[in-house]
This record gives sequence, C-alpha cells and structure tokens, in this order.
Amino acid sequence: MKKAGGFSIFELLVVIAIIAVVSAIVAPNIISWRSSAKLRAAAGNLKADLEMAKVNAVKENNFVAVKFQGNAYEVFVDKSDNGTRDADETLLKIRSLPAGVAFDFSHPQWTFTSNVATFNGRGTADNGTAILINTKGEQRHITIATLGRISVKKLN
Repeated sequence: MKKAGGFSIFELLVVIAIIAVVSAIVAPNIISWRSSAKLRAAAGNLKADLEMAKVNAVKENNFVAVKFQGNAYEVFVDKSDNGTRDADETLLKIRSLPAGVAFDFSHPQWTFTSNVATFNGRGTADNGTAILINTKGEQRHITIATLGRISVKKLN
C-alpha cells in the first residue's frame, strides 16, 4: 500500500511551536527598534522644518518662528517678532510628533525662551536647544547656533 502524502498533525504542531518561540524572542526587539525609529524620524523632521523656517526667513526678509506646544509645533512668519501667531501672519506648517515621542520642556538643557525659536531675515537665530524623548528614555537634542546652524545630537 502507498502512504498518503502530506504532513502529520504532529509535524504541523512542531512547526507552529518553533514559529511561536521565534516570534516571542523577536517581538521585543522590533518594538524597541520602532520606538527608536520614531525618535529619529521626529528629530529629522524637526531639523528639516527648522531649516525650512530659516530659508523662509531669508526669503521673506522677516522673522519666522517655530513655536513648540504640547506634542506639536507650528512654523509661521512672525512679522511682529512676538513669538505668537497673529491673525495677519502666515502659517507655514503645523506638525505633530509621533506617538511615543514628546518634547522634554522640563529638561535643564531646553533653552528656548517661551518655547519659541525665531530666525531673522538674515537667517540667524538666538542660540537654543530643543529636546525630544521617546518612551525608552532615548533623547535627541536639536540645537540652533547663533549663525543659524542646526544640528542633532543623540544622547543615551
């Protein structure tokens, strides 16, 4: 008699058990990687938006501000240079941070007065540092130098 082809129930259970063990080992690493990737992306977006603010300040020959509030920030032309978007001032961008990433306003190195970074018509700014933190406690410091240079530094 010929034996019927296929897998036995025992073989299928062994394969399912192996997949379950491998998944249990890999899942925490994937979750950890995702949290770090969100922080990197948020820092990259913030740096790009600050660069965009600097370019617009030069292009408009006016002040452009980035106001940090909650888990979001807005970029706008700040004609009155008061750090607040008035009715006649153009909104350039609003961006929310991804879930699990936040501004650390209480960090001692957070240095933006009134949580506003401002570029003038020459592309220069007051020194300042914004801190992003994720759920794992990893940090990215985004620093603006006086001459407008923007850098991102990884901490932790």
